[in-house]
Amino acid sequence: MELNSRKLIIFGVIFVIILIIIWPSGGTRIKHIEDGSTVVLSNGVKICLLGVTPTRDSKKALQEEYLDRDVNVIYDSGSPFNIRTARTGRKYYAYLRVKNQRRGSINGNLIKDGRTVLLENPELNDSLQTFREYSRLASDIVIDPNPEPVKPIPYHHDDIDLPDYTPQPERKHHTWYSDGNLNIAMLQEAADYNQPYTKSFANQLAAKSEGPFNPGQICEIFDYCRQKWRYVNDPNGQEYIARASETIYSSLTGDCDDFAVLVASCLLAVGGNATINTGDNAMGGHAFAEADITDFTDSEVQNIIRKRFNDCIISSYTVRTDSNGRRWLNLDWQADYPGGPLYDCSIRRDAYTCVNGEWRWTRLN
Repeated sequence: MELNSRKLIIFGVIFVIILIIIWPSGGTRIKHIEDGSTVVLSNGVKICLLGVTPTRDSKKALQEEYLDRDVNVIYDSGSPFNIRTARTGRKYYAYLRVKNQRRGSINGNLIKDGRTVLLENPELNDSLQTFREYSRLASDIVIDPNPEPVKPIPYHHDDIDLPDYTPQPERKHHTWYSDGNLNIAMLQEAADYNQPYTKSFANQLAAKSEGPFNPGQICEIFDYCRQKWRYVNDPNGQEYIARASETIYSSLTGDCDDFAVLVASCLLAVGGNATINTGDNAMGGHAFAEADITDFTDSEVQNIIRKRFNDCIISSYTVRTDSNGRRWLNLDWQADYPGGPLYDCSIRRDAYTCVNGEWRWTRLN
């Protein structure tokens, strides 16, 4: 009887060792890359990488360097969750870092390697400073408190030749107000599409799809500005909406409202109509532009988008029809292509529309 017990114990130990060797580890792994900023973990949970713009380069890097790697999940301070009880298929915003690797968070690595640019996540609480802190804690990399200044874009390499920049008079308004009429006055100053510097920039982009105003010009303007865009915060506790000409002169840098003003100004400069939207939800706010596509059919616009952005997965086609029957194509810089997914404006959305040079403010919800 004692011999049998000893045999059972030995057999049990061997069985446990074999189980440990062949049984899949319970660790959290990246099992699928959905796009350049969203991964699916081994438990089916989707993680949106905080701060990461979904580019083709970032998707390639995730597939080549991080697919099937064990990772630690560091959630955003504004939306904590437990990875063990997170729901399969649901999206969560977080930082990821590879286990046993000291290089830093995957989020920060993609940005440092130039695979993507910093994405504004207004619905979350983490700021750029918090993002840098997470990257430092994850890697022991010291973040330079005095980074090199942004290098100017060599526009001449893109066959873009701009006239000399002439500083304009001081503005009366350069921030968002609670009064929509004051915001119209601010945007009239900021969207300086009739100034030679802005007009020349817009003309040279639109000329890649020459002729009267057309959907190809919308695509060229959006794609160039988005690809060249580098995100830079406003001063702490302040809002500053730059003139379009300032943004061009400063090498396409700024935050979401600066991008919206730039794109809208370029559309207006080449004969289009444009809307600048501000949207709010429970977690924060955002700004984005829209282009008037009333004179074109949806199939015409979609075909041009698919042809121009053939490497993108066209998962949605976002067009708004206003009370006057005009159709507006979403041009949010957080999307990969014109007509991309709409920002959540569940609390409030204001539209500042310029049609034929006349600005109008509408509270959409």
